[in-house]
Amino acid sequence: MEANLYDAPATKLRVLKILGGSNLLKKLSIMGIYEGSLIEKKLGYKGGPVIVKVRNSELAIGHGMSLKIIVKEEK
Repeated sequence: MEANLYDAPATKLRVLKILGGSNLLKKLSIMGIYEGSLIEKKLGYKGGPVIVKVRNSELAIGHGMSLKIIVKEEK
């Protein structure tokens, strides 16, 4: 099941696509989020940020950004 990060369940996820320009791709890449990377969604706030674990760090991804990150649940 593909979904954006905001709507995805809190579990381990694989990033499939990032629907954004070069600035968004660069910013997320610096955080360790890029196509093919594994992340873990920890928590999402209604209309607010999404907390994700990338490698050994926890990050807050803004609502707008989280809508542009297409993920798939990792088995």
